Amino acid sequence: LVLDRECLAQCKNFTERCCRTSSSLAPSLRPCWLLRRRTLLGETARRAGTIVGRRGCCAAVGHKCFAKGNFCARCLPSCKPGIRSEDPEGLRTPWSCEVLEPVEFKGAQILASFTAPAGSPVDVHGAIRVEGNKLLGKHGQPVRLRGMSLFWSQWGSTYWSEDVVDWLVKDWKVTMIRAAMGVESGGYLESGEVEKQRVVTVVDAAIRNGIYVVIDWHDHHAQSHKDEARAFFDEMASMYGGFPNVFFEIFNEPLQESWSEHIKPYEQVIVSTIRQHTDNLIICGTPTWSQDVELAASDPLQSHNLAYTLHFYATSHKEFLRTKAQVALNMGVALFASEWGTCSADGDGALNLEETRIWLNFLEENHISDANWALNDKAESCSALLPGTQLPVTGWSTDLLTESGRFVRASLRGELGQGSSKATVEQQHQPTDEAGGRKLAMTLRDEFGESSTTPTAGSEFDDADAGSDDIDNHEDEETLVDGAHGTSSHFALAVALVAASSASRFWA
Repeated sequence: LVLDRECLAQCKNFTERCCRTSSSLAPSLRPCWLLRRRTLLGETARRAGTIVGRRGCCAAVGHKCFAKGNFCARCLPSCKPGIRSEDPEGLRTPWSCEVLEPVEFKGAQILASFTAPAGSPVDVHGAIRVEGNKLLGKHGQPVRLRGMSLFWSQWGSTYWSEDVVDWLVKDWKVTMIRAAMGVESGGYLESGEVEKQRVVTVVDAAIRNGIYVVIDWHDHHAQSHKDEARAFFDEMASMYGGFPNVFFEIFNEPLQESWSEHIKPYEQVIVSTIRQHTDNLIICGTPTWSQDVELAASDPLQSHNLAYTLHFYATSHKEFLRTKAQVALNMGVALFASEWGTCSADGDGALNLEETRIWLNFLEENHISDANWALNDKAESCSALLPGTQLPVTGWSTDLLTESGRFVRASLRGELGQGSSKATVEQQHQPTDEAGGRKLAMTLRDEFGESSTTPTAGSEFDDADAGSDDIDNHEDEETLVDGAHGTSSHFALAVALVAASSASRFWA
C-alpha cells in the first residue's frame, strides 16, 4: 500500500498498522487494511493478532478498527482519543479513535427503467456507435464527448461523489466523466468491494445527469490480472449494459508489451466477456502507455463498437505522437483520448498550453473524445484542484483551481475557442483507400518489428516501494517520443517519415 511518511515511520517501528493513506478518503470508504509490505511485517504482524480480509477489517475477536487522524489506523480492543505515550517520540499526534467500518458493496442504485433527462447529452445522442474512425450518435452524426478523468480511486476518492459529478456537469459543462478505478497498490485487487462501490457511485451519478461515463480498469499490468478483470467487467456490463451512458475501458495503459502476443489476447477475452451483456462502446488500451495506436490499428480486435486509447501529455508528446494517431485514423479505427494532460508525462512539470491547444484542435478536427487528467488535489501541475480542496463543492470557486484546472475548465465551457492558439494543426484528410493505409503500417511493421516486449529501466514499479507519486510516472515516455530507443519508436518514426513522403498516396 502507499504510505504517508508519518505512517511509514510508525510502521517501521511496528507500532502502527497503516490504513489507506490519503487524507482525502471519506471515513465510510476507509477499511482498516493491514499493511502488506514484503519487508516490514512478517512475524511481527502475525504476533500482533491483526487479520484483515477483503471484505472487512479487524477479524480479531473484540477488536475494532480505530483511526489516528486521516492516515493510520490499528485494530485494537479499545481506544482513547488523544496522544498515546507508546507512540514513537516525534510521532505522537492525536488519535481520533473514529471506528472505521467495512464497506458493503450494494451495487447500482439506479432503476433500469431510468431515462436520461430531456436535453442532456445522452438524450440528444443516445447510444454511441463506431463507424469507420468516428463515434456517431443515434442521429447519425459524429459525436465528440469531453470531460474529466477522476484520479486513481484508491488515492483520490474524496472526489468520487455524486456532488462532484453534479458540479462538473453544471459548472464545467462536461458531457463525460472517467472513473479511473485503481487495480494494484491498494486498489481493486486488495479492496474490491470498496473500489466497486466507488465506481457505482460515480456511474449512477453520471446516469442521473444524462452524461456518459467510462468505467476504467486503471492498470499497467492488466494481462496479469485477466481473471479479475473478466469477473469485474462481467459484473459491470451485466449491471450497466442496458444504459447507453456507460463505456468500458479495459486496459488503461499497457507498458512496452507486445500488442499481438500479450495485450490483444487479454483484450479480446475482456471484449468477448462484455459483449455477452451489451453492445456499448469498449475502449481498448494500446502499447507504450497507450501511444502505439498504429500497432493496434494494423491488427485490430474482433468485435464492433471499439475505440483505441490515445494518451498524451502536452509537454512530452507533440507532433510525433499526432502523426502516429493520424496513421491509425487513416487505417479506419476510432481513437479515444481517455487521458491527457497539459503537463509532462509524469503528471507534473511545466505546462505547455500552446501545445495543448494544438492537441485540442487535432482532437476536434478528428472528432476524438477526450478526458483530462485529473480531477484531484495532488500537488502536481496536471491536477485540476489546489492541494487541500475540501468538500462540499458548494463552496468551490475558480480560486481553488490550478492553472491547468482553469485552462481545462475554460476549454470544456467553450471559452477558449477553436483555433485560438497561434500554432495551427495541418489539415489532413481521411484516406480514400483504407486498405492502403493499413498496408503501409503492416509493411513497416514487417520491416521494423512490433514494440519491444522488454521494459526499459524505470518503466516498471516495485509494488513494495511504489506510491501514488510513482505509479503515474511514465519515465520512458519522453525518451520514446524522441525516438532515442526501442523498436516501437523506430516503427512510429518510420510511419511518420513514409507518410510525410507519400502524402499523395495515403492522404488523398
